[in-house]
Amino acid sequence: MSNPERGMSVHTLGTGGGPIVSGSRAGTSTAIRIDGATYVVDCGMGSIRNYRSSCAWSELRAVFLTHHHSDHIYDLGSFLVTGWQVPGESFGGPIQVFGPGRPPRVPALDAAHAGYVDEKVGSRTMAGTTEVVDALLDRVFASDICIRMADEGRSEPHEWVKAHDIEVPAQAGADPVTARHPQMEPFEVYRDELVTVTAILVDHRLCYPAFAFRFDSAYGSVVVSGDTAYSANCIRLARGADLLLHEVMDLEAILDTFPDGPTREGIEVHLRESHTSFGEVGKVAAAAGVGALVLHHIVPNTPGAADTRKMEAGARRDFDGPVQVAEDNDCFVVGPGLARGGEAQGRREEAQVGA
Repeated sequence: MSNPERGMSVHTLGTGGGPIVSGSRAGTSTAIRIDGATYVVDCGMGSIRNYRSSCAWSELRAVFLTHHHSDHIYDLGSFLVTGWQVPGESFGGPIQVFGPGRPPRVPALDAAHAGYVDEKVGSRTMAGTTEVVDALLDRVFASDICIRMADEGRSEPHEWVKAHDIEVPAQAGADPVTARHPQMEPFEVYRDELVTVTAILVDHRLCYPAFAFRFDSAYGSVVVSGDTAYSANCIRLARGADLLLHEVMDLEAILDTFPDGPTREGIEVHLRESHTSFGEVGKVAAAAGVGALVLHHIVPNTPGAADTRKMEAGARRDFDGPVQVAEDNDCFVVGPGLARGGEAQGRREEAQVGA
């Protein structure tokens, strides 16, 4: 019998996309377990509840944020504070948090658009990941933390949570206006004895920086696309990976959930140019030569609005490898004979999705 603490597995803590409260899927979040250590990508709404269906706080090592859109960080504070010295539910060591740094200006489509952006946002500024984490620990949860340190004897939370802004290599020539996702090579952001994590910039319209991440271990490799339109950089990062978790959207279906009006028109442009349709996602997997494709960050995330069979069929038109549409709390075991199973309410019978 195999040791369940050995090997590499992917747990879909949340498979819905978009900043909505959904009764069908938690917000996007993925846990990657390697030999009993866990690495989380994004912290969507409701994902923290699903984390404990698959993983323990004591095994969490790092959190990686693809970008700072709210639907990817809603539960970040919950992840960081819940495992802070709770008896029997505590982190096993300091948690590393990696994510976008503060860009030098608010991103824009071009120089002309930059003037409009500056007028629109006024004195508002963006924040880096270290600033976000500091704000959560030192402002949002400040009263809770002070009281628990005084009343329960807990230690300083910054000893347990270490935040890092991901620095895009200078040679990439990236810029929030003129080059938000230039052609570039993947670069390393994290390494320990179990995994090497690399990143690359992807195309999420004005959201800069926006990253995809790759996890390479002795058992195989997993890529999480983050939010992106069809991206040559994502393809480059995913070359030969065993498993690609890629976002997917049905634009017509999500637009049907919105009332007419100027807000609908604005978000249609954002959606069309920021995400990958079910008719294109298979092309990404085929170009990268991945072993299997799993669709997540499902848009629309309104209950009953997404036709996942249509999404899967669309991906299969261009990719002849295994394709699955993930549900919350699915588990994909990486390695020979990539397998899928569910763990939320008892493990479902595993189905082979790879040779």
